[in-house]
Amino acid sequence: MGQAAARRAVKVTTTGDAPAFPVVAPHVVEFAPPRNIAIGAETPWGVGAPLSRLLPGTTAVRLGADDLAGASDPAARVLDGSGGRPLVLVVRDAHRHSWIADALARTLAVRPDAIVVEMGVPVAVSGGMHVATYGATRACGQAAAELIAGAAVPDRHQRALAA
Repeated sequence: MGQAAARRAVKVTTTGDAPAFPVVAPHVVEFAPPRNIAIGAETPWGVGAPLSRLLPGTTAVRLGADDLAGASDPAARVLDGSGGRPLVLVVRDAHRHSWIADALARTLAVRPDAIVVEMGVPVAVSGGMHVATYGATRACGQAAAELIAGAAVPDRHQRALAA
């Protein structure tokens, strides 16, 4: 039941730079905000693990504030390991953490074709393709991964923005 609800909740917004689904073996970068009482170390979240199961060859890295602290070019650190493959940027609470918003904006300036997956409450649409999951549970990550791997997106959950 939870997985079905997560699939129904996903909303995809695209611009002129949107990649086509399915993508092939992407590089996934998950921006990990600080843990809190609601989401601790034991809480599974993200898209890297489920996407790796669906698309063999997918690589994933999770970056925290300390990983990008002092970087003169956060985008270079984020893009490290992508090798020109499709790029999936996973954010949670980007509107609450300036380091996430900054790294996301700088990375999208270099790779506007990246897929942005926003886990939790979506605040701003960014990237060529923006996937809002409206939650950060394992089921939400699985639902986003299925879309990226080629599952059909219901028409009522798609919106195109002018490029």
